[in-house]
Amino acid sequence: MDKISISQEDNTLHNAETFVLDKLFNKDGSEDYLVNIGELMTSIDNTTMSPLLDQALEELIAESLIRSEDGENYQITPDGISELKIRKSEPIPL
Repeated sequence: MDKISISQEDNTLHNAETFVLDKLFNKDGSEDYLVNIGELMTSIDNTTMSPLLDQALEELIAESLIRSEDGENYQITPDGISELKIRKSEPIPL
């Protein structure tokens, strides 16, 4: 695998993580907002990102940016909200 392919794969995972954080962020500000895994799966229409959803969820949980009590319903953490704000201010890679 060449350097460009690795970079593109990292970008795709980063995009999948950002997508999940955005979906879990409750614009109303309620802290008990949960999103079911099924809702996340059906909201992905990009076939490139779809296979990375599980990996993105695992990475975000490992980084304490999201949490799940039952493995089915996910919630963004305060650190996840901060990370989402940072990611949304980043320039979009070409």
